[in-house]
Amino acid sequence: MPLLFESDYVKLNERNLTYEESETDRFFVFTHYVLASGIYNQPACDVLVVIPPNYNQSGNDMFWTYPHLRRVSGVPIPAANNPGGGDNRVWNGREYCRWSRHWNPPSKGVWRPGRDDIISIYRRIDWALTNPDAQ
Repeated sequence: MPLLFESDYVKLNERNLTYEESETDRFFVFTHYVLASGIYNQPACDVLVVIPPNYNQSGNDMFWTYPHLRRVSGVPIPAANNPGGGDNRVWNGREYCRWSRHWNPPSKGVWRPGRDDIISIYRRIDWALTNPDAQ
């Protein structure tokens, strides 16, 4: 059984977003996510999200990146784990480092059950990776 709805896969394909998924682990990975220039030590990463069994009734507050991201400035990223940190995820032999981000900042709203989708999750990830100090 797929992790997402058919309409989600259509939207992903329309945007040429690449991904992998594991139905067993409920992992969905946006592959080759291009990072904003000048912020991180990497030009791109993979971003893992856990898709809840009741998708799309609830959003997610976390995502995980591989490889581990650091800022080029050396300033630590708040609420983001280092390798070996608690609640990191290992998949396909790679350790994905956790970022804790929430759906309730005034500028980004809350998860809208039955209306939000995988593109909403992608936009939230994009917002968080563009604004690494925002939680």
